[in-house]
Amino acid sequence: MSNRSRMLVGLALTSMIAATLTACSGTSRNDGRPGTVTPAESSGGSDGWDGNIAIGVGNRKGVDLVTLPTPDQVDVRCHGDGDNLTLDVTAPNGWHATLAHGSQHITVENETLNYPAHDFAESKGAIEAVNRTRPKGSTKQFPLGVTWDKPSVGAVEIQVDDDTPPHWMVNSPYEDFDMYMHISCSAK
Repeated sequence: MSNRSRMLVGLALTSMIAATLTACSGTSRNDGRPGTVTPAESSGGSDGWDGNIAIGVGNRKGVDLVTLPTPDQVDVRCHGDGDNLTLDVTAPNGWHATLAHGSQHITVENETLNYPAHDFAESKGAIEAVNRTRPKGSTKQFPLGVTWDKPSVGAVEIQVDDDTPPHWMVNSPYEDFDMYMHISCSAK
């Protein structure tokens, strides 16, 4: 085989590998359609985040603690529909979260604060305790945790308060991670 033939084969192979890697790479945080963000039905209750959209750690607001953004400061990208729906959530101060339809887990990272990706979920014990203490006749629509497809398909209510992992060096004596928001993704 001549050098020219080898070079053409090498270029063709390189092009095929590049095309394959591009096709196999995950969706970009900027791809997809936008979602709508509003405060969760019950934003943290005892944590004092009522009426706010909240994401972060600790029991007070701060750049390296809980961020209380306005809806227009949170970017949500919705990918897929129904059981294949995934969401990328980006909030101020470096917060990024991903959710997959039906899962109670939220994967959260903050590169600004050197917090590597970690899965958070509301504990079953906490959910059961809140449900037991909810007054009869309560008009609350959403339980603690992550509620999918309520009030409509493509909606998710997030009310999560979970312990931070030991490798996150949190600047607060209160080391829980909080995320409270409601997200709606319209169908394609």
